Amino acid sequence: MTAELSPTEVEALVRRYYTTVDAGDDNATADLFAADGTYDRPGYDTMVGEDIRRFYLENRVIESGEHTLLDVIVSGNQAASRGEFNGKLKDGSDAHEGFADFFVFNADGTIAKRTSYFYRAAV
Repeated sequence: MTAELSPTEVEALVRRYYTTVDAGDDNATADLFAADGTYDRPGYDTMVGEDIRRFYLENRVIESGEHTLLDVIVSGNQAASRGEFNGKLKDGSDAHEGFADFFVFNADGTIAKRTSYFYRAAV
């Protein structure tokens, strides 16, 4: 049986993710994921382990910006977050995007799974 983190710990881990990614520290962001962690993001194949590090170091189209969290909902070692991102893309254009992220954390606090969705017309 996997040990459960407290709701306060899980919320703090979610907030740490956004603080780290907004600071622009790609290696520290990748280090938040477990070695076998996964990340699903629209437009990309499922990333596993070192694929996640390569995404942050080489493939992420965001240059800089800030996530504003509107909601964080915790259930056991899982959390859902919703918010807004405002920043700049690497091509110099502005980015304004609503998002929802779903996290599953391991007992050691590393991200086992992250899934992102963006608020835009698709269907």
